[in-house]
Amino acid sequence: MKIIAELCQNHNGDINLVKDMVAQAKYNGADIVKIQSIKANSLTKREEYESFRKYSDEYQRFASLELSIDDELEFIHTANLHNIKPMTTIFSPNHYDYFNSLGYDYLKLSGYSMRAFDWGNKLDKFNFKHLVFSTSSLHLHDIEKCIKNLQGVDFTILHCVCLYPTPFEKLNLQSIEHLKTLHDKVGFSDHSDNLLSSKLAMFQGIDMLERHFTILDKEETRDGKVSVTPKELQELKTFSNYKKDGQYLALNGFDKQQRFNHEYYQGRFE
Repeated sequence: MKIIAELCQNHNGDINLVKDMVAQAKYNGADIVKIQSIKANSLTKREEYESFRKYSDEYQRFASLELSIDDELEFIHTANLHNIKPMTTIFSPNHYDYFNSLGYDYLKLSGYSMRAFDWGNKLDKFNFKHLVFSTSSLHLHDIEKCIKNLQGVDFTILHCVCLYPTPFEKLNLQSIEHLKTLHDKVGFSDHSDNLLSSKLAMFQGIDMLERHFTILDKEETRDGKVSVTPKELQELKTFSNYKKDGQYLALNGFDKQQRFNHEYYQGRFE
């Protein structure tokens, strides 16, 4: 199983912080480190959101998180130095020249972006080795359409709930089992504020886990509430190395309360 450390908004647009995060991600067990290739000028104003999310505020926030092409090249170089795979999220099908010039092997698309990419049909101009897309905002028939259009592409589907943080009762982890009947590579993009949800997903045999990652205090960044620290990332990596024994996973990584929760919720997911 591969763990993705998603730097998201936690780097605050600072390439030096990005480089420190890459090193810490690798040291504490991540297999892939991810940024987002944000281009504020590509954002589209949507009137239906203006009542609670002003376009002008969103534009300024995204502009502050932009990394230049030189920054992204430095990110990739740093990842390669630390022997960890770099990945990025692209938001527009028109950014293929930009993406291809950087030489990423891994590409991530959100569920919402899969609509913009015509359910995978607009990926033909992008050069990558492995695609990851999340199910956030997608209905089941949308996911099935994506799978059909991605025939011949090496890809992983990440179960994802677009609530930050995701309450435990909204995780809907049983969806992982259904996704595994549709495709052979399935993972979990976890936006909860705990580690138990990720451990339960590992118990279900996921191939990939994505967690937001921070080396700052959680109060210092917008995504802090749903991010794991280096110590927490290390705990997830250690847990991922436990092996299944029949239907049961070695529970050495659980304390007494977590063991109770695990045994209780396991029955709900079967």
